[in-house]
Amino acid sequence: MTLKKTIGIFILVAFVTQAYSQDTLPRFSFVERGERIVISWTNPYGNQLIQLNVQRSYDSLRYYSTIFSATSPELPQNGFTDKKPDVARIYYRIFYVLQGGDYYFTTPHRAGLPPDNFITKEEIAAGRDINSNLINGFSTKLITIKTKDAVKQIPAYAFKNYKDSILRATKDTLIAINDTLIVLNPYVAKEIWRPSLYININREGFVNIYLPLVQEKKYHIKFFEEDGTPLFDIKSMKETPLILDKSNFIHSGWFYFEIMEDNRLKEKNKIFIPKDF
Repeated sequence: MTLKKTIGIFILVAFVTQAYSQDTLPRFSFVERGERIVISWTNPYGNQLIQLNVQRSYDSLRYYSTIFSATSPELPQNGFTDKKPDVARIYYRIFYVLQGGDYYFTTPHRAGLPPDNFITKEEIAAGRDINSNLINGFSTKLITIKTKDAVKQIPAYAFKNYKDSILRATKDTLIAINDTLIVLNPYVAKEIWRPSLYININREGFVNIYLPLVQEKKYHIKFFEEDGTPLFDIKSMKETPLILDKSNFIHSGWFYFEIMEDNRLKEKNKIFIPKDF
């Protein structure tokens, strides 16, 4: 056998081996080669396959984005090579569409995790040795959850349930700093200001105070700067309405106040003193 024929047979065998190493949709092959990830598949649908996208996410369930769209999805074998992003967790899946409108999402693959390294929580409870340090795809190390006022740690395998509960039950935001540190930003509702029924600014720009039953109730009103610094008090009300000159507030801007009625808080609110005084 000549050298030329030998090379030809070797190339043919290599091509056939590569073709048969590809999984048939909805399964796909997933191979890491250094800084590259090779994704390949076999199309069993022929020309019925009219669209195929490779999608990537850093979350196993959501936030997938298309990184490759096959220009000839009907090809029997095809593939795509992605440069591995510099992050701890990467998930890939394939979205494809058949003639007639049926569409499918494949099961996601996570980079860096061979299937035989997965361990279930039930196996751990039964005492299985965790040599792989993986539980359902997550490392057994601790995840640190940091908020403005506190820090706590949870097992990494429990983080998915924790994350899902936060996203489902609250409007809080989770930000991944790295593979083991997560910052939890509590949702802060936008403040909607409603003018007070008891203290407001009249047409002339003076502060008008009207409180009911001043002869029967004991009122104490406290005014504060916007930063909370006490400004002045009105410790008793003998008549209503009471009109205050806006010069009592020294400058323009927002001022907070508290109205106490018989030593109980009746209202906390604010007023705006205009600049033209």
